[in-house]
Amino acid sequence: MEILKNYTKLLLIGSLFLSMSACKKDNVEVPVEQVEINIPGTVSMIYGEQQDITLPANVLGAQDVQITLDFSQNENVKVNAKESLNDKLSAAVTIDKNSGKIHLNSSLLYVNGTISGTNGAKLPDYFKVVVNASSVSKSFQGKQTINLKISPAKLSVKGLDNQAAIPVAYVLYGDAANFELEFSKSSLTGMTWGIENQSSIGAEVSLNANILKFATSSGDPSRKVEKAFNVTPSLQKDGFVVASTAFRVIFIPRIKFFFGTYYPDYDLTILLNNLHIGLSNGYVSAAPTLSPEGYKSTFAIIGIKKDSQVFNDIDALFSINEKTGSVTLKKNSSLTAGAYEITVKAITTTGLEFLTTLTLNMSKVE
Repeated sequence: MEILKNYTKLLLIGSLFLSMSACKKDNVEVPVEQVEINIPGTVSMIYGEQQDITLPANVLGAQDVQITLDFSQNENVKVNAKESLNDKLSAAVTIDKNSGKIHLNSSLLYVNGTISGTNGAKLPDYFKVVVNASSVSKSFQGKQTINLKISPAKLSVKGLDNQAAIPVAYVLYGDAANFELEFSKSSLTGMTWGIENQSSIGAEVSLNANILKFATSSGDPSRKVEKAFNVTPSLQKDGFVVASTAFRVIFIPRIKFFFGTYYPDYDLTILLNNLHIGLSNGYVSAAPTLSPEGYKSTFAIIGIKKDSQVFNDIDALFSINEKTGSVTLKKNSSLTAGAYEITVKAITTTGLEFLTTLTLNMSKVE
């Protein structure tokens, strides 16, 4: 009987041991693999651009993959009265669960390294975005930090060559000098326009919305010499500059262009633009006056009329010296009597163009 009891105890102990062994096997932890998330460590964008980053196949291959974004490595500065930097980052850097892509929208952020003119807050040189990925079924986890760098966009000035390093506009004294600023990379909601170098250019230049205006008194008071203004308009969001440009406006004396003589000391003009010549005779005119002479560049004939009607110079009887503007008429027997009005264009060194006319009244010489 005693033997039977001992045997029963042994069976119970054995069963308990087997049960505990089975539990230990069930609770064995599977090692978690640290995987590399092969995405760019640095991303550079121009303000207003959008970009997608595709996550690698080794991460997206897990059906239960969990992707999270962490912005805590940034100093969470206050960017406006209601929001901090990480609030903006959460809206600008998102994950598209359907495509498995990280979407970056720079127009919801700011330019790195700038200081707010509103509250004095300074943004970091990079926005740090930590990407975390993990999977239970594949037993992996990974982490990658993206250093996001956003640079300022460039404003355009309507009507100027915005591809030039510094666009230049020439304005005649007395003419209106208004320039429209353009920006198409993002919405202008909540944006403000400003002039970066307002203190150096003075009150002669002002902004009305996106229209840059020069006062009629801008430039040389005597209006006899050039005066240049270097202007740097900008577009700001919450006091941070997100776009700007630099361009130059040069005021120049009013240009006189005509056939005749000009006496600048007396501001006296003598017109010699309506002449009488013999029919069939050749003729070479004096060079036209373009004052100030420093703006003289090239000349061209852009049209001819006979007695106020368009004249087609099929025999190329009329020509012009491109450098001096002197008009030449070949000796011929094909023209008939009448008033031949030649329109001449002067293209100045500034790119501004001016027109004048020379009329040759032809009649038979008795």
